[in-house]
Amino acid sequence: MSTDKAATDLPRPSLAETVARRIEARIAEDALALGHRLGTRDSLRREFDVAAATLNEAVRLLTSRGTISVRPGVKGGIFVASPPPLVRLGRKMLELSGDSVSVSDCLVMRDALEPLLVREAMRHRTEADIADLRRLAEAMAVAVESDAQDGVGYLAANWALHRRIAEITPNKVLQHTYISLLEFVENRLRGVTSNEPSTRYVDGPAVHKELVEAIAGDVPDRLDAAVAAHAALTATRGGGT
Repeated sequence: MSTDKAATDLPRPSLAETVARRIEARIAEDALALGHRLGTRDSLRREFDVAAATLNEAVRLLTSRGTISVRPGVKGGIFVASPPPLVRLGRKMLELSGDSVSVSDCLVMRDALEPLLVREAMRHRTEADIADLRRLAEAMAVAVESDAQDGVGYLAANWALHRRIAEITPNKVLQHTYISLLEFVENRLRGVTSNEPSTRYVDGPAVHKELVEAIAGDVPDRLDAAVAAHAALTATRGGGT
């Protein structure tokens, strides 16, 4: 059986697993600390619009993974016990060397992962994914035109697009590693790019729109060409591709 065929034969996650993953994603994206109160079973059930049995199963899954803890009583509820394992891996990767981790090193690794990431995006994208990517690519074009003095808006839209591409892959190791690198670069560059004129990024929107359309299509050669154009842009623009 081919790798592609095996991937399509994988069972879809249960609704409880989907809810569990959404809770894990919130903990990761909001960097919620140990002990943060996520809510009660009833409030989370209403938020995710699922049956009590489904929410209870999601809670059981997350408890077994050590991601959440459940406390009884008036002030009880569901609390963060620890970030998901892959999130801890990504954070640890960037914390090991402290300040010795450079933006350029992270960019090298991020750029090495991008061809794999966009191929995964082409294989697994849905219509909703493509609609989001097109919206974010258009936001980049609008930002270039509207940022009168700097490229801050463009960079924010740029990073949002790349993060959304990463979210498409079901390969969580790839996803969390890439997003960890992206967030490290974003945090390091935020505040030091505000004096860059937005015109510096004038060629970026077209390159990213083509990348999105290549992901939306089914032509590997077109995707390869879009990735090459994006890599060339990265070489000249650094973190603000």
